[in-house]
Amino acid sequence: MDSNGKPRLTTGSDRVYPGMQLQIPTELVTISTPEKPKAPASKSETNTAAKFVSRMLPVLYENESVAVFNKPAGLACQGGNKIKYSVDTLLAKIDSSDETGYRLVHRLDRGTTGALAVAKSRTAANTLTKAFSDRTVDKEYVAVIRGIPKALQGMITMPLINTGTKTVAVSEGSVDAKQAKSAITKYKTLATGKFNNQDVALISINILTGRKHQIRAHCAQVLGCPVLGDAKYIVGEKEANEVDKYDSDGSGNEKCQQISGTMFLHLYRLSIPPDISVKAPFPRSWSDVFKQLNIPFSKKKGSANE
Repeated sequence: MDSNGKPRLTTGSDRVYPGMQLQIPTELVTISTPEKPKAPASKSETNTAAKFVSRMLPVLYENESVAVFNKPAGLACQGGNKIKYSVDTLLAKIDSSDETGYRLVHRLDRGTTGALAVAKSRTAANTLTKAFSDRTVDKEYVAVIRGIPKALQGMITMPLINTGTKTVAVSEGSVDAKQAKSAITKYKTLATGKFNNQDVALISINILTGRKHQIRAHCAQVLGCPVLGDAKYIVGEKEANEVDKYDSDGSGNEKCQQISGTMFLHLYRLSIPPDISVKAPFPRSWSDVFKQLNIPFSKKKGSANE
């Protein structure tokens, strides 16, 4: 209102003070209407999606609460910028309901393969998320690293700090030490040899903390032996790209294919209390490495004979 107590027209440059009364013209007010809920997928669409997901994510174990899939390289767990397909979006094509839809309870990097557990209900998700957070779930990774570590087994305890693009190991007493988070990685060398004329080692890994890129950063920056094929921590390596195509037109031509790049990091064994223990077969792309290291490799199961 103006000094005479009459309403006046305001502009975008006018200041608003406490106690002022503003009146908005009714023609500027729009009432939003809720969007119509999407129609549920037809049985044919659901079956086609299920066939594709079964090819893309082979089931290693399943009960009424949890499913454990064998995740391939190149498939992100969650959607995001420039990510066309992901585990959560694919599984949502089968069941996206609030109560019974699939829910991620842990994640693997896009290039990492192996056992991926997914909850099948809200209640199961709460229980499993707590189990992963409390470190009661045992995860054994297997990796092929470039070079042979000086100590064939040991424990790496160097803290890590994430810069937003990479994870960096920092020594105690350094400038960044206060911002770094504790990280503990146990490793054991299983075999050593040559692959494509370079020294490599096959190692098993258990992580006692869950920092982003923990294994990859510790191997590259502390052991001096980066994970073979790791594009982020080895200059010049090709990255494991996203899956090529999802064809759901019902023609039976579902296709999911990694374009290029293989990072040799695999979540081999996943043990969830009280009684779930799952081994994930190795990708076929590992067979040449195993052959050159003289390790038996079963193409049918895809796993090394221990």
